Amino acid sequence: MMKKYLLIASLFCSAGVYSQNTNSPYSVIGIGDVENNFYNRTAGMANTGYAYRNDRYMINNNPASYTALQRQFFAVELSGRAQFISYTGTPIAVGSSGSKDFAIKRLAVGTKVNKWWASGLGLAPFSTANYGFSYTKSIVGSTVGLPATVDGNGSVNQVYWNNAFDITKHLSVGVQTSYLFGSLNQTENLYTTALQESLTTTDQNYLRSFYFTYGAQFYHPITKDWDASIGATFSNKTNLASESTVTVTDNNGQLLSSTIVKDDYFKLPHTIGGGVSLSHSKKYKALTKKFTWSADYKYQDWASTRYSGPGFSLQDAQRASAGFEVSNNLQAYNNAFLEKSYFQAGLYYGTSYLSINGHQLEEMGVTFGYGFITKFSPLAGHVMLEIGQRGTTQNGLIKERFVNLGFTVSYRDLWYTKGRKYN
Repeated sequence: MMKKYLLIASLFCSAGVYSQNTNSPYSVIGIGDVENNFYNRTAGMANTGYAYRNDRYMINNNPASYTALQRQFFAVELSGRAQFISYTGTPIAVGSSGSKDFAIKRLAVGTKVNKWWASGLGLAPFSTANYGFSYTKSIVGSTVGLPATVDGNGSVNQVYWNNAFDITKHLSVGVQTSYLFGSLNQTENLYTTALQESLTTTDQNYLRSFYFTYGAQFYHPITKDWDASIGATFSNKTNLASESTVTVTDNNGQLLSSTIVKDDYFKLPHTIGGGVSLSHSKKYKALTKKFTWSADYKYQDWASTRYSGPGFSLQDAQRASAGFEVSNNLQAYNNAFLEKSYFQAGLYYGTSYLSINGHQLEEMGVTFGYGFITKFSPLAGHVMLEIGQRGTTQNGLIKERFVNLGFTVSYRDLWYTKGRKYN
């Protein structure tokens, strides 16, 4: 099934017009755009969270972080994102210089089951594809070329189950068990002007596999007002199983052929991530501010999958990010503190797994976030802004500039008390 993507990738090398009216022209290759966003509280910190811990929000960057959740509570989170993209480059057709969309990105529920075990379930995207372009297709054995249009869409989603365990007072480990599933669909239309006829080829790839991510966090106070933590995650190389259905129909909708193919469609590489986090608390009368600095690094050995074609190849991907957060906490009863609001900022730089026409795609951006907790209800909210860019206009490629607006709504309530009053 990779032959289809090898052919399409070669179009980036041609001088044809790329008519983009959806999301990302680069999602035509591989399994589309692989998500680097976790759509949780760390979104305003450039998704920097391998070592980050929080007692209210589920930080799915690292499954080991779930042990930080407060006991006797369960939490539900819903996240969404609006995206606005502009495109520049010689392949862009007139009138196709931008796109926008909105999607619900994550639904999660979790709780601290007992003093040493936390667990949670979630649904989130793993990768997405959404593109459209036109080109002239050569007919084998002749000099004739036919106009063709190609449209593609789909996604690989993940249902995950996080389990985290306290090994000692300062060490937690966790595992995220995910089931990846979804489909990538592509439709090609060929049209002959002389005969006034068309052929439509539809390729539907259904993907599935289990996927595991392992994590650990070590956290320890440095002084009375300073805390430090380190975290790491690891994911195994995984084969995505595929069942592909290819159908060909004419302009009257009559089925001309249908083929079903089962094979190993795509390989996911080893992924290693690590990070550090440093927090400082400072009192201002009844208000205590908590300052947090975090930094992450992620590496994926995509080159080991050995996928390549005319004008493109898969290369090792890297991503580095840093984030800052200041949290405002009000002093409550029994010397406890209640978080009122927080502000975040972050930045990131990364190289994509795609190298096209000798250029490995780069992505960079800045993020900002703000969160608040309602005083008399179990609801809390988080909003974020991301401004960034990906790609280049060199060698006939396309540069994407994007603005993302995201939100997370969190609901938390008592799960059980066993007759005890919660303090």
